Amino acid sequence: MSLFQNKSDYFLKGEDQLDVFHLGPHGCDVMFSRYEAGTEVHSATNSTLSKCLVVQGRLTVTQQGLTRHYGTGDWYEVPAMTEHDIHYLSDCSIIEFWFDPPAP
Repeated sequence: MSLFQNKSDYFLKGEDQLDVFHLGPHGCDVMFSRYEAGTEVHSATNSTLSKCLVVQGRLTVTQQGLTRHYGTGDWYEVPAMTEHDIHYLSDCSIIEFWFDPPAP
C-alpha cells in the first residue's frame, strides 16, 4: 500500500482533476517545520519512525556514530528508538512524516 493514495481514487475526474495527493489514514502525522541556522538537537530518541524531506537548507544527522549531510531535495530517515543528533547548518524547511509505532 502506498503512503499516498492515487488522486483518481477520491477526487475530481477528467479535465477537472487537480494535481494533489491525499495522505491516507496510515497512522502518520505530518509536520511542516522550520528551523533556524545553528539550531541543534542532541541525543534525541523518538518512539516513531520519521521520514523527512528537506525542502530548503542544509543539515547534518548523526546516528550510530555516522554523520551524514543533507540538503534541499534530500530525504533522511530516523528509525524509531534510535538516538540521533541534528545540526541545522542553515535555515531549514522540512516536511516530517512521523509514523506511529506498530501495535503490540
